[in-house]
Amino acid sequence: MKSMIRFVMINSKQESFDFKEYTTELMEKVEIELAAKDLEFYTNKDRMRKCTLVLKDKQYFVQFTFIMTHGTSQLKADISREVESKDDKELHDLKIKIKDLIIDEWEQCVWLEDRQSEELAEDLYKDVHSVENSLRRLINTILFYNLGGDWWEKYMPTHLTKKYNQRNDPYRDRAPSFKNIHTNLLSIDTGDLVTIISFKTYRVKGTNIFSKDDSFIFGFAEPENNIERRKDLHRFQYIMNNLMNDEKSIEGLQKGLTKILQEQMEVDKDFWEDYFAPWFSCNLREFQGKWENFSTDRNHVAHNKLIDNKLYQKFKKSMGDLLTLITEAEDKFSEHLEQEMNNFLEELEEMEESEYRQREADLRELMAEESGVEIRDEDDIIELLQEHINTAFEEIKQDIYYRSELEITYSEPLLKDNDENVFMIVHNAINNSITVDVEPFINAEAAGTSNVKFLVYYNGEYQESFEISYTNGEAEFNEEQGCFMPSILDELDVSALEELETLVHNLLEEKMPEIGEDMASFPCEECQGFAVNISKENEYTVGHCFICGHTNQVGECMKCEEPLDGTEDGFCESCQEFIDKQ
Repeated sequence: MKSMIRFVMINSKQESFDFKEYTTELMEKVEIELAAKDLEFYTNKDRMRKCTLVLKDKQYFVQFTFIMTHGTSQLKADISREVESKDDKELHDLKIKIKDLIIDEWEQCVWLEDRQSEELAEDLYKDVHSVENSLRRLINTILFYNLGGDWWEKYMPTHLTKKYNQRNDPYRDRAPSFKNIHTNLLSIDTGDLVTIISFKTYRVKGTNIFSKDDSFIFGFAEPENNIERRKDLHRFQYIMNNLMNDEKSIEGLQKGLTKILQEQMEVDKDFWEDYFAPWFSCNLREFQGKWENFSTDRNHVAHNKLIDNKLYQKFKKSMGDLLTLITEAEDKFSEHLEQEMNNFLEELEEMEESEYRQREADLRELMAEESGVEIRDEDDIIELLQEHINTAFEEIKQDIYYRSELEITYSEPLLKDNDENVFMIVHNAINNSITVDVEPFINAEAAGTSNVKFLVYYNGEYQESFEISYTNGEAEFNEEQGCFMPSILDELDVSALEELETLVHNLLEEKMPEIGEDMASFPCEECQGFAVNISKENEYTVGHCFICGHTNQVGECMKCEEPLDGTEDGFCESCQEFIDKQ
């Protein structure tokens, strides 16, 4: 379903603008004043809303789109019906009523498209309108975005603005419903549209005949460009001397004066290269050629000249190709505009958030200075808790750093979300592990309590949890004292970290014993793990498996009675060497 009516309001005069509230109140007024019924908003997005309403048993669809760019706000309205009809009085009343209700609240109203008017023409004439209006719409959209709402008055040459101002005044007088809208591009001649997209503005060169040159050094040859500039300045002064003494001499001197002044100028803004070329799939020369052909075809159609089927097909194809070219450019720019709009809103939200944080920080600083109470923000609370958490886990690491069979990893918790395995100890010999997860809750409000919960696991099985906390301070303004006074002092409780350290050490002692190098090279007969103790120097039984606890048969030296790395009795290396020497 295509939009039949499209217009855009430029720059709201209201200091604050609530898109949802504004469009709701607008359509409720329309419903009352046009005696409509069944008004319903069926799509509600941040920058787009769609609604339906019924006028004399005919359903209409209205879409509002709000666009905010740097320095320019736009409210775009699209009105349509499922069944299009050129003889639709209610559609006309609806579009005029919406425009009339809001026209005084915006700086400009720009009429972009009116398919109801286009349907009065024959099929080819509708194509003419589509091509022309698509380019008008694209020009308006791109130049509004890049140059602002006053681009027509600010940049267009006087021969264009004067021409269309004179033309538009009587048009508006004949159609009073449209007398207060901006219609320059809707009434502009086809050829002048290309003039706009290929338009260039100029500025005076940085180095010109009027600029002072300090580069000349006495005793050296004068640069050639300086000589030419002095000649041009001399000719300019000669011409101006004549004009100052005889105004009528301008007729003979105009050409020379114009040439001198033109040579002092350079391109400032190239409309095609700067604003339109990025969106078109052709260059300016190709587009001008296509548009010139279209203008010829358009005049043939507009002047009701005879058209046979072959010519109709030719016109249809050439206009279709040109429309596709413009539509593709419009789509590309719309995607760019949407992305820019999203980026702008994100920047705006970030700026507002930053300003809010700064105001909060300033207030906290003032309250702290006057009351002596510490009122930390979220980052400060996290930093404080991280400092004590880091210290606790660093102490555990220092206590067991000498145990080479343990692999220890620690990642400082960010305390933004739940964090798994922030601390981990793995016994490389028996593959047992101790892990610690963190579940934070940070409350930076005055008198708010933040806490961090530590969950300890052994081999994935939950053992115990510990919690530390920080309560923010709070101050109240004392009217009599004329300053902030303390009401709640800040408090930090990290005693649970000592309990956490104790549990970790107990688990290490009970579940992950310190093991020397005296481990059997044969596997445990029960679990097949290579963790059988063959040392008498530790507290474990010879043959004890550190993985499953099973006691294995271990051979013994028949001379010195020391354990052997095997299951059968025999002689150790020292004793065997002694026997061999006898």
